Amino acid sequence: MSTTLERPATAGPAPEPPPPAPMKSSRIRWILMGLVVVLVLALAKGILPRRARTKAVATVVAQNNRAPAVSVITIDTAPGASTVILPGSVTAYATTPIYARVPGYIGALRVDIGSRVRRGELLARIDAPELDHQVQQARAVVTQDSASLVLAAVELRRWRLMLTADSAVTLEEVDIHQATYNVALATLNAAIAALRQLLSMQSYERVIAPFDGVITARNIDLGALVGTAGSVNGTLLSGQSAPLGSLFELARVDPLRVYVTVPEDNANGIAVGKPAVVTMPSLPGDTLRGHVVRTSNSLDPAARTLLAEVDVPNRKGTYFPGTYAEVQLQLSRPSSTLRLPATALVITAGPPQAVVLGAKSTVQFRTLTLGRDHGSWVEVTDGLVRGEKVVLNPPDLLKNATGAIARSLLRHRIVTSVRPAFVRRTTAVTTRAASTTPRRRRDPSTPTPGRRRRARRRRARSPRAMRRAPLRPTASARRRHRPPPARGARP
Repeated sequence: MSTTLERPATAGPAPEPPPPAPMKSSRIRWILMGLVVVLVLALAKGILPRRARTKAVATVVAQNNRAPAVSVITIDTAPGASTVILPGSVTAYATTPIYARVPGYIGALRVDIGSRVRRGELLARIDAPELDHQVQQARAVVTQDSASLVLAAVELRRWRLMLTADSAVTLEEVDIHQATYNVALATLNAAIAALRQLLSMQSYERVIAPFDGVITARNIDLGALVGTAGSVNGTLLSGQSAPLGSLFELARVDPLRVYVTVPEDNANGIAVGKPAVVTMPSLPGDTLRGHVVRTSNSLDPAARTLLAEVDVPNRKGTYFPGTYAEVQLQLSRPSSTLRLPATALVITAGPPQAVVLGAKSTVQFRTLTLGRDHGSWVEVTDGLVRGEKVVLNPPDLLKNATGAIARSLLRHRIVTSVRPAFVRRTTAVTTRAASTTPRRRRDPSTPTPGRRRRARRRRARSPRAMRRAPLRPTASARRRHRPPPARGARP
C-alpha cells in the first residue's frame, strides 16, 4: 500500500513564471530580420525595375514628342532654258551615186576611194568608138545639108531676079524654089540638132564630179565594160556601200548633217535656230557647235518622235559620215513650269507625290504632274504652287503615313527602338496622341467587363459564399464510399 504525501498549502502570492530562455528571443529576432531582408529584396526586385522601366518609357516618349528636324526647300520656277542630250546620227550633207550614161569600156581611171575631188574634176573616161563614129557621121550630114541650103538659096535668088527683070518666069515657079529653100533649111536644122545630141552623149564619156566631196565607193576597174545605169558588170569590195550598178559614190562632208529624233515630251521645246553641241564618243574631247536648221514639223506616228537636223562644220574632214554622236539641244519651256529636286519625290504604287510643309509644322501629301526629267531635278506642271515649302528626303514614317496621322507624326513619332515589353504601350499612346478626334472619357463609376469579372471572382472566394456553396466530396472520399461491384461483373 502506497501513501501519497501532500504539501500543505501556504498562504502568499503565486510564484512568477521563469523568464524565456535567451535562445528563443534571439531566434525570433533573426526570423524577423530575415523577413525584413526578404521584403526589401522583393521590393528592390519588383518596384525598382518597374520604376526604371517607367522612367525609360517616359524619356522615350518625351524624346519622340519633340518635332523631328527636316530639310525643306522653297519651290521656284525653272530657268527659262534647259538642255537635253539625245543620240544622233552623222550623215554627209549630200551623197550621190555616179552612173555611166553611155556604153563602153573604162579607158582611164583617175580617182579611188578617199580621193577628194573638186566640182568638174575628171573621175574616169569611157571609150565609146561607136558613139564617136556617129558624131562624125552627124557632122558630115550637117555639112551636106548646109551645101543643099546654099544651093537652094542661090536658085531662089536667081528666080526672083528673073521675075523682077523681064517677067520671064512665073510667080508659081518662084514659090516652088522658095519651098525648096525652106526644106533645105529645115533639114539642116534637124542635122544640127542630131549632131548636138550626139555631142552631148559623147560628153558623157568623161565622168566628172558634180560637186566638191570625197569618193566613198568605187565599183569599177580599168578596162571594165559599162553601159547605161545599172549595167556595170560587177561589184568590187571597194564599192559594197554604193548602189548596185553605179561607178562611184560621192559624198559632201563639209558641212555635216546630224539627225536627231526628239521625244514627244521635248518636241515643243525644239525651235529652228537654237544652238546645239555635238560630241562623238569615238573622239573624246572634240566638240562641234552648230544650230538647228530644220525640223520635220510632224511626229512619227509609230515612234512618237520629231526629226530635227543640226548642221555642223567639218572643214578639216576630221569627222566621218555614219558616226554615232550625242547632241545637246537647248530647249525652251513655259514660264509657269516649277522646279523640284528629285530627292523630294515620294514614289509609291500610284502617281508621284511630294510632302508639303504647312502651317504649325504640319505636312500634306500632294499628287504631282511631272514634266521633263533632268536627272537631279524634275519639272512640275501641276500640284505645287510657287513659294511652298517641300520636305527633302522625307522620312519613312512620313512616306508610309497618310491624312491626320501624317500631319501629327511631326510631333509624335512611333517608338520602335525600346524593349518589346513596352513598345505596344508607347505606340498606343502615340497613336492616341496622333488622332484628330477627341476620345470620350469613360466614367470611373461605370463598371467595365474586366471590373465585373474581377468582382465575381472576389465574391466567389469570400467566406460567406463558401458557406453558402454546397459541399462536394473529394476524389478520395468518393473512392472510399464507392459501392462494391455486383457479382459476376468485371472489376
